[in-house]
Amino acid sequence: MTTHQLPVLIVGGGIAGLSAAWELQRLGVPYTLLEAAGRLGGKIGTEITPDGYLIEQVADAFIVQKPYAEQLARELGLAPHFIHPRPDTRHLYFLKRGVLLPFPPRLKLFVPLEDQSFLDSGVLSPEGLRRFLAEQEVAPKAPTTEDESLESFIVRRFGPEALDFVVPLMAGIYVAKASELSMQAAFAPYLEMEQRYGSVIRGVRTAQRELDNQPARPVFLSFQGGMQTLISALEQQLTGDIRLNTPVAEVDDHAVRLHSGETLQGRAVIVAAPAWKTRELLARTQPAAAQQLAQLRANGSVAVALAYRTDQIAHTLNMHGVIVDRQEDTPLSAITLHSSKMHGRAPEGGVLLRAFMGALEPAEALQAAQREVARLLGVTGEPLFSRVLDWRGQNPAYQLGHLRQIERINAALPPTLRVVGASYGGVGIPDCVRYARAAAREL
Repeated sequence: MTTHQLPVLIVGGGIAGLSAAWELQRLGVPYTLLEAAGRLGGKIGTEITPDGYLIEQVADAFIVQKPYAEQLARELGLAPHFIHPRPDTRHLYFLKRGVLLPFPPRLKLFVPLEDQSFLDSGVLSPEGLRRFLAEQEVAPKAPTTEDESLESFIVRRFGPEALDFVVPLMAGIYVAKASELSMQAAFAPYLEMEQRYGSVIRGVRTAQRELDNQPARPVFLSFQGGMQTLISALEQQLTGDIRLNTPVAEVDDHAVRLHSGETLQGRAVIVAAPAWKTRELLARTQPAAAQQLAQLRANGSVAVALAYRTDQIAHTLNMHGVIVDRQEDTPLSAITLHSSKMHGRAPEGGVLLRAFMGALEPAEALQAAQREVARLLGVTGEPLFSRVLDWRGQNPAYQLGHLRQIERINAALPPTLRVVGASYGGVGIPDCVRYARAAAREL
């Protein structure tokens, strides 16, 4: 058998590995996908309880501004299953000094689209609010190729107090320290706005005025049956050689050695696994790349899903969730009310929420989540059930210089070996899909 008759070998059956397989299938290229676990999907998974609660393991939706995941879903015929966050409950609260304040209206992530409502919000001190809006008068930084942390960027443009409001929104997406999180890797559009418009606020407002002249589109998209719908559709429509319960011991540019001792030959290899695992797989065969992979770090988080009856909760349920001020004395960083945010996430009379607790031990996180949710939302009685979702040490940390480090990793790899996934080009589902499909096309 010639090299071009061999399959592309894909290590990892999460969304990145499955997306690479889908692209190869569309191109008519044979592939073999190897997954160590007994199921596909990686972090993406949905549990539906017998009484009708729908619990997402990690992501509950994906952003549509980056079109790659939506495009994949449409190719799979999933458009009839699309749902979006409910507009009638699109309210957030901001926890500051123990008080739940209504979130400022007319906000684009953290950027106010108008001045007065932001000044009236109370999410910062009066001086902090004025300094935040004065970003429009701050001169842009001279163009540079040097990276900058989120903390440095926010303080420079919006003032030091702005960190208390912005960091829970921005760094929370990446479960990262603001002083270490790379702007180039995580929030490059804001750097571009600073250079193009001289102000992030002006840039966001200009973009919003253009959007206001177009048909309104929801920001996020999910599926009636949960995010597992996307994984199940891929599993059903992929026709290549997919092997579950097949852990890989070692990877090279044209071969994969399994834990069983069997060696598979391929025309090329795509490793769609976390960086720490990929480093282990390449340690002997590609030591230079493994050494570069060792420079990537991961952060941890634990989320706690809790279910209640509506009559157990005194606070209004007409909201998507709560964001917590950075200075607040609590291990809680955010709450999402899934049953209010999306239709079909809880049965009639039921409430499903998820509390994000940082990197606490699971048992401690469960106790703290119940305590904090009860305190803030006026909960009485015990939850109907709980789930602790433990992702400690498994959240990629896009530290300063991340993009240059990825360049060094790719430069150390041979032409027929690619690494893809959340560790490298974006923690969200759309970016995982985008870069995995690109790698498949390149190979």
